[in-house]
Amino acid sequence: MKGIIFFLLLLSPVFQAYAETEWEKWLDDIMLDGEYSEASYEELYDNLLDLQRNGININTATRQELESLPFLSEKQVMDILEYIHFHGALKSINELMSIESIDYSTRQLLQEFLYAGDKPEKGFPSLKNIMTWGKNELSLYTKIPTYERAGDASNGDYLGYPYKFWARYSFSYAKNVRIGIVASQDAGEPFFSQSNKYGFDQYSGFIQINGLGSVESLIVGRYSVSAGMGLVMNNSFSLGKTAMLQDFGRQRNALRPHTSASENGYMQGAAATIRLSDAIRLTPFLSYRKTDATLNIDGSISSLIYTGYHRTISELNKKNNTSLTAGGMNVRWNLEDFSLGATAVFTHINRPLSPNKSATYKKIYPEGSNFFNASLNYSWLHYPFSVNGETAINANGAIATMNTLGWHLSQYVEVMGIYRFYSFNYYSLYANAFSEGGKTQNESGLYLGVRWQPKYGIDIQAYTDLAYFAWPRYGVSQSSYAIDNMLSASYKTGKWLLSGKYRLHFKQKDSKSVSNLSWQTEHRMRIGAEWKDKGWTSRSQLDFTSVSSTSESSSLSQGFMITENIGYDIGKWQIFAGGKYFNTDSYDSRLYSYERAMPHTFSFPAYYGHGIRYSLVAVWAPIPSLQITAKAAVTDYFDRSTISSGQQQINASSACDIEMGLRWRW
Repeated sequence: MKGIIFFLLLLSPVFQAYAETEWEKWLDDIMLDGEYSEASYEELYDNLLDLQRNGININTATRQELESLPFLSEKQVMDILEYIHFHGALKSINELMSIESIDYSTRQLLQEFLYAGDKPEKGFPSLKNIMTWGKNELSLYTKIPTYERAGDASNGDYLGYPYKFWARYSFSYAKNVRIGIVASQDAGEPFFSQSNKYGFDQYSGFIQINGLGSVESLIVGRYSVSAGMGLVMNNSFSLGKTAMLQDFGRQRNALRPHTSASENGYMQGAAATIRLSDAIRLTPFLSYRKTDATLNIDGSISSLIYTGYHRTISELNKKNNTSLTAGGMNVRWNLEDFSLGATAVFTHINRPLSPNKSATYKKIYPEGSNFFNASLNYSWLHYPFSVNGETAINANGAIATMNTLGWHLSQYVEVMGIYRFYSFNYYSLYANAFSEGGKTQNESGLYLGVRWQPKYGIDIQAYTDLAYFAWPRYGVSQSSYAIDNMLSASYKTGKWLLSGKYRLHFKQKDSKSVSNLSWQTEHRMRIGAEWKDKGWTSRSQLDFTSVSSTSESSSLSQGFMITENIGYDIGKWQIFAGGKYFNTDSYDSRLYSYERAMPHTFSFPAYYGHGIRYSLVAVWAPIPSLQITAKAAVTDYFDRSTISSGQQQINASSACDIEMGLRWRW
């Protein structure tokens, strides 16, 4: 009852403010699209946060730097570069209003990543200037549970303290030098004991140098590489179907440092982007890294593990028991509206991959110690058309190809089509491309999307995606189909932003009652309203879902969630509060919603059952260079007496976490 009263108070219009960034709201919106792992979105979140923290000087930005912003289309990137080339340096980011292709929502996003600065002096800066004028930042974070998990109890299996902790240090000078170090510790992992005698469970770092003669960028340490459409190499992230429509299906060619505490999605060694001529860029990379794996009795690998958890004896025995050595390169040739690229990568694993293939759907899993992939990619932009594509091959001769065609029918209407074919026996250890099933394997499909902006403030988007899976998948014992449809609209008027989104998703699955496949139908709907006025904002949201199967009349599972976010900025203090009330029939009708989190942390949990979630965040900046943040979040369930299971089980119906963070810049 107290939780319900608290939630109703959150709905009070007296407290109508919430300082969620535009890109966080954009991320929350695209998460409704696909069935992507939380790790993928965490990587995207970290990349965007890193870009926001460092900022991009629009007057000196390169094409590659602008392409690192995932919501920009290729035409928008080129329009920004051409505008600066013909009109000179911008005095203010507001001048982007003069670029026709940059709509209101995109301008709002860009203001959080770009700034209009002076052009630096030519040449690489001196060591004296770097040491004198370089900027330092130290961040500390801890998460303290107020409950006891089964693994934390005296008879539990966790070897460490129940607290999560990390520390980050970074140094930067302009865009020429960056240094980053991350030390992280998950809850339950040993600290200065067991296998972690030197403190933290994981240490990560990098050094990046930009603008050193013909070497545009050099990274030593942990880094990520993305090339083409991601069929061979994409250490970064793969966006959902709405985001693909917004950025017009462009390619993602990027070399960036790995700034996240995540133990997935990175290479370790050295990489560089070298300017061979005005039109040609070469990016060679070499990597050697350890990873966790589940081993078979003969010492071969049953499966690679990227969770990064080392809390128990069993998990510690798997820590860094396998090594991956990789080398490759990407070359890219740009000539005005046309670009052509090639990517190749070879990987050796010190133990052979030998997964259990007793189930039919596992028979196409990769195996062996050596893997090779190569591809050609192309891009052509000639208004009103935009064409992108990549075709890849692996050592077995299997093919994967993805091609996009964009057409600006008018100033207000854009249409995009995507065709993809990923052979069932194609695989790349680093592939991460657009897909329905979450893998760059065993899928072919056709996607058609349209975006219509009939007048200022109105944005309507829709897509239909048909996918076919030739080989059986988990939960599907034969070839199957999936059909995904989405319609969204937003309306900006004065201080209000109203939005709505509806998704209708069909997919075939094994049926319990009949021998043939049955169709599972999933409806998802979101309605939101946001109000802004002189720093005050209010964001309210209603989510609804319904899942049913054609073969089982009793399979209907429904649910809804009401979300309200509030807060206020009072000079040196910022107070944010959020509340969610959710009620679903089962896990099948679970709902997802992004929650404002601490700096460098990400929260996008699934809500199912009957309960309430509420949180409070306080930010205090006593001086401009110091920021202290604290968060308390509580989840109360009304339909259970325990939360989670196994070593994570909490013998209570309520769980409260306290988080604290500090950021100091000098």
